[in-house]
Amino acid sequence: MNKKIDRRSVLLGAGVATVATAATVMSPRPYQAAEKPRQPINFADDMDNVRAYAKLAGTLADDTVHYWYRGTIFGATPDDTKAMLGFTGLLKMSWKNLGNGSFHYRNFDLGYFTEPDSDVRIEEFTNPFTGITNRPIDIKGGPFDVVITPRQYEWTRSGDDIWFSEAKHFKFANKLSPEEWPTASTGDTLNMFYLDGFNGKVSDLENPELDSAPSILGIHHVNPWYPFFLMGQQPGVDYWHGKGKKIADESDVSPEVMAYVNNKMPEFMSSSAPWVN
Repeated sequence: MNKKIDRRSVLLGAGVATVATAATVMSPRPYQAAEKPRQPINFADDMDNVRAYAKLAGTLADDTVHYWYRGTIFGATPDDTKAMLGFTGLLKMSWKNLGNGSFHYRNFDLGYFTEPDSDVRIEEFTNPFTGITNRPIDIKGGPFDVVITPRQYEWTRSGDDIWFSEAKHFKFANKLSPEEWPTASTGDTLNMFYLDGFNGKVSDLENPELDSAPSILGIHHVNPWYPFFLMGQQPGVDYWHGKGKKIADESDVSPEVMAYVNNKMPEFMSSSAPWVN
């Protein structure tokens, strides 16, 4: 089929939720954590539990946080696993305290693709499975809205370190039909599995002087082949693995990523809603 694939069709076809969805790593010296003021968290209490979630992933205030993220997309078939492509960008999370222990956040994702282990944007690459030149489409995801309410989120704690992850499964009709898009479509239905999480310090979560705790984002996504891989219904999946950092300021971001964002959308950092659907 020689029909041109436009950006909207590809994003819809991929069902791309992108990374759509951490700050300074604290010194490991234990005496520093002991010097901080502490307000103990009872994780068995639903209200305390969700506040810890909001403080680690985002902020307790009506405010915005950003994560710089970077990772690699691996292709996995019944016969082989290969690194295919790198990805990097900025994730914006605009948070609002809804009261009664609930929080709303809205994600915006702006980024691009690279060679693995690089921050330099590429416009094309050679698919290691097919040998064909693929042309990836820059990442622009969101807005995606999430509401979290008081309940028992599953945390793991080791000393002052603490983390949690959430498993999410998405299944929906593919907007790219395999008959019309034989090389871009993986089939009539899309199945995606996301296992994202956040790592931080208990001492930061229990510090009453902080609305937002330093945090490291973990990215683990299993998707059907993205349309621009042009692998159609060949057996296999693509696996996104990456890390992100809740940034304190622009100096925490790769210069290449910051230059891309400032050129592509100068208002991205300052605006709570840089675009609408």
